[in-house]
Amino acid sequence: MESAAKVYFSIFFLLVVFGMVMVFNINMFNVSSANAALFPQMRSLIFNFAVAGVAFTFAYLINLSWLKNSSKLLVFFMILVLIGTLIVGTKVNGARRWIDLGFMRVQPSEFAKIVTVIYLSEVMTKKGERIRLIQDLISIGIVIGLMLLFMYNDMGALVIIAGTSVCLLLLGGVNRKQLFLLAAPLSVIAVLALLFSSDYRITRVKSFIDPCGEEYRAGAGYQQCHARIAFSIGGTTGVGFGNSTEKKKTNLPEAQTDFIFPIIGEEFGFVGSLTMIFLFLAMFGIGSYFALNLHDTFNFYMVSGFVLMLAGQAAINLLMVVSLLPNKGEPLPFISYGGSALTSYSIMVGLILNAVTSESRR
Repeated sequence: MESAAKVYFSIFFLLVVFGMVMVFNINMFNVSSANAALFPQMRSLIFNFAVAGVAFTFAYLINLSWLKNSSKLLVFFMILVLIGTLIVGTKVNGARRWIDLGFMRVQPSEFAKIVTVIYLSEVMTKKGERIRLIQDLISIGIVIGLMLLFMYNDMGALVIIAGTSVCLLLLGGVNRKQLFLLAAPLSVIAVLALLFSSDYRITRVKSFIDPCGEEYRAGAGYQQCHARIAFSIGGTTGVGFGNSTEKKKTNLPEAQTDFIFPIIGEEFGFVGSLTMIFLFLAMFGIGSYFALNLHDTFNFYMVSGFVLMLAGQAAINLLMVVSLLPNKGEPLPFISYGGSALTSYSIMVGLILNAVTSESRR
């Protein structure tokens, strides 16, 4: 598996570097002067890259046995951080999701994803067949439910964590009827929460059906409508690197984050978009190969969880920008701008490669 691990890391590194180039490319058109574009933007990107590199190295070198034994402590700490974010967190665009450390903003929900997978992997490894008992499922549901409760302001992360948790439980052989009994009331609560949610969330759900329609194109469907325009302009081979008209006209607000893929589609066309999708599929395929060839049970669940989480995150973003899902602020892994997101993805990749190489040495 060592050669596959090298290919996996190479794709990860390539996507991160390409993402940094694209973010800088986009941000150059959102500043008043060339100097303002060059120095602050480069400093920010290099800082994010350095933090992600340190996080990857730490995850790659950490003792996985210690990580497994510390899973419950990590969950407890994560819940405290999420509670603290709701109380003293920094509001951005009306949502209190960040903790301002002065030198950077941290989004705890990104790291809650990692902790959830580690916790579930440890529980399923320890309990084995007993995980099928309804009382064990209830205890798991309470722990994950608490984290989701304190992440209400971040519905995208909530969906990713809930979906990955269900997939991991099914992968562990949990009785589907019992899982349904646990998931059914949670699903009802989620639907009710959506119905009584903020108006903008309801509008976003309605608008994705026809984002360019007269009712939504200037509001909730604005970004998805202009994403369609960007893809149509790109055609087969694109308009060329740095030549995006949608970006230059700032028709896609915050294009460096959630809607970076339409800019890629406009500048590199269908060929470039397909290449990007192929790289994500390759990471999913190699990651699945890793999981199927791991002998340690904890490593198997952990790697499976992170592979599913990264694939799910990418799929949600790609489906969202082509209007097949409602607009929800979920970045494209490794590509979109965001220090917390890039750091959390780097930790996931580091832990995946840690598990693979540690077993290869045995």
